[in-house]
Amino acid sequence: MSWIGLRDRRDGVFSHVGIGRTQRGPFDLNGIVPQGTMMLEFASDPRSGPQTLLDYGSSHPWAAGLRLTLSETGVLTLRHWQGDQVREFSLPTSLVSIATSVTVTYTWDAPMRRGVLALDCAQHGILTFSELSAPLPLSYRDSMRMMSDARHCRVTSNAMFVALADRVMPIGVLPTLSGATLVQTPTGEQPVSRLRAGHMVLTATGDTAQVRWCGKVTVPARGRFAPLTMRAPYHGLRHDITAAHDQQLRINGPEVEYLFHTERVSLSVGDLRDNLSVRYAARPMTYDYWQVVLDCAEPLSIAGLAVEGMSIAGLRADPSLKAHSVLANLPAELMPSRAMSPVPHLRAYETHSLQKLRAA
Repeated sequence: MSWIGLRDRRDGVFSHVGIGRTQRGPFDLNGIVPQGTMMLEFASDPRSGPQTLLDYGSSHPWAAGLRLTLSETGVLTLRHWQGDQVREFSLPTSLVSIATSVTVTYTWDAPMRRGVLALDCAQHGILTFSELSAPLPLSYRDSMRMMSDARHCRVTSNAMFVALADRVMPIGVLPTLSGATLVQTPTGEQPVSRLRAGHMVLTATGDTAQVRWCGKVTVPARGRFAPLTMRAPYHGLRHDITAAHDQQLRINGPEVEYLFHTERVSLSVGDLRDNLSVRYAARPMTYDYWQVVLDCAEPLSIAGLAVEGMSIAGLRADPSLKAHSVLANLPAELMPSRAMSPVPHLRAYETHSLQKLRAA
């Protein structure tokens, strides 16, 4: 997959061969992107009433536009038109009274006449999606204007980024570890990018587990996907690791029991960011993240931390999600028999309280 456009709060870029790659020769601006993905991350604020997240419109060389809105009742609506062709899709959500970071993903596959509109709020465990019939493909001209021409396309000031790809992007839980992350195995540490289905690894409890799936995804290196480096020796790390905001860690200790009256909790790497022990890594325009699914419901052993693998809880709650996820091609017989044992997941303010107590 190639991300062909990226627009953040500073500027926007577009390249029909993929951002960061060299364009050679002319191309047809009027040509269509037969398969693609639009991804937008924004801060939802229910106090602001209806929100227009993205509003694109053009009359030359023909009328075209795309508008993405979120109503005060939590209904996400996408309206796309080209000439006299109009498509409108709505997705009811529970974002009525929640102020949080949200990712919207819109995919289209014109040859197959299908697509998906999804809304994901990992912090609150919300994932809502709808399968679409006969969505319209974007043209390269419209794609370029959306990414790099503010006169034609307005994006909400609450947006972290909006990006376009020329392939269908999976929805749901995505990989969150740098490919260089060293995972403990019975024969020593191995980069996660070298693991394959059937390989054995060590869990945080010291037991062995089999890798059922290992894969990567390329995402815009912005918002929740901006790479973060956890620096050793902070948090008990033996060496640095780089991960996305949503990577989950298992934490225990007397401070956990004192504050939360439980033996262990789960928290997000991004909520530990303090610009010292956890800080932003160098940010290219896109980043490759990796992750694994194990045959058992235990976290991985990485650099002295208990690091959770990919969660399959969402797939068990809604089996129809699997066809649109990164695990779409994983045979059903290789799916783990159960999801990871649930533990309390800390909100950002709870993680900050835990950090302060540990530093005291």
